[in-house]
Amino acid sequence: MKKDVLIYFAGKIIPALANLAIIILAVRFLGKAEYGKYSLVFYATMLLSTLTFGWIQQSILRFLSAYPGEQVLVINRFYFLTVISTLSAIVTGTFICLFYFRLSWTDTAVVLVYMFLYNLFLFHLTLNQTNRKSLRYATLEGTYNLFFIALFLLLVMVMNQRLFIVLFVAMLAALVFTELLRLTLLPEGRVGLDPSRIYFEAGFTKKVFSFGFPITVWLFLSYFLNISDRFIIKEFTSYENVGTYGAIKDFIIKISTFSTVPILLAYHPMIVEKWNNNHKQEAMKLIREGLLYCFLIALVVFVFFMVFQDFFYTRILHLQVSHQFPVSAALIASAFTWQAAMLVHKPLELLLKPRLMLAAIAVALAVNGLANLVFVPIYGYPASAVISLVSVVTYIIIIFAFLLHYHKKGMLG
Repeated sequence: MKKDVLIYFAGKIIPALANLAIIILAVRFLGKAEYGKYSLVFYATMLLSTLTFGWIQQSILRFLSAYPGEQVLVINRFYFLTVISTLSAIVTGTFICLFYFRLSWTDTAVVLVYMFLYNLFLFHLTLNQTNRKSLRYATLEGTYNLFFIALFLLLVMVMNQRLFIVLFVAMLAALVFTELLRLTLLPEGRVGLDPSRIYFEAGFTKKVFSFGFPITVWLFLSYFLNISDRFIIKEFTSYENVGTYGAIKDFIIKISTFSTVPILLAYHPMIVEKWNNNHKQEAMKLIREGLLYCFLIALVVFVFFMVFQDFFYTRILHLQVSHQFPVSAALIASAFTWQAAMLVHKPLELLLKPRLMLAAIAVALAVNGLANLVFVPIYGYPASAVISLVSVVTYIIIIFAFLLHYHKKGMLG
């Protein structure tokens, strides 16, 4: 376990630095308005990716270890479902890009191909995570991010491209290069894929869809919870304000993700394995252990960031932030609380109670949406920062209420 955590942590250094650099460089070279446009288009593609691949990803994590003697067959079935489901995202994405964002056909094509390849990339990362191939996971993710930032710098610094679409071009090319690396240089690059065994199987599909889709809806709503404020800010203000707020929030989320996701990635397969083997008390102990690590990391990052926040904003991001202290404090607390929520709700996921998670996220989303609609027109994006924290806390409180109910019934070990 500790070895996996260290490998994931080391492997997350490159993606974290690359993503932080992209935020900084994009704001500086493209401007706040172009970064704001990129932010909205990018998160729209992530919503579609979540909706179409999320149920497959969660099913791989949940069920792959339950088929120890049939993994090749199961992997091929999951791959088939990934391709078919992603094609539905392409159809939906076409209409969103053309009629909501009003992108050109060329820009739309770049965004859609990126989304397709990104889902396939996630498929291979998920297989490596489930099979506890942490080094291979870290290699693939790190390679993609290195290619991404290198290609972005090439397009901006050498070719002098200053529109938001250059970010998608760089990400698309990075995915192509990473896939070529996976197939040619990494051992076991094809992870058991056999074209002759890729086919639709109704019973299997029904099983994984019944489990995974409610969680996918949850993932979709949770993702929307974290980004919906940007769309509301856009409607009431401008792309520049979206860019400013988006850069701050992205910067903080990247830090929180980098520092806590290695723990989540390492603990998740072990928690599921203990639960599947009917060692519920051990699974709950692992959840508490992971939460403790997340809390300690959050405390260190909070103190460090609050001390140096002015340096981050003025010297690194080149931004003027309204109500700097409450915005920073609220967004940091919100980001780390959300990461902790991934472990807090794990027992409901293992009890196959995704509908309760849906109920909790729906309430939190309603609180977030209504509060933003009321307060953003009055106070601007600083209100969104505080509302973000209130929404996450709302989710945690509801989840705790459900867990207390099942604890009293003796269903948590």
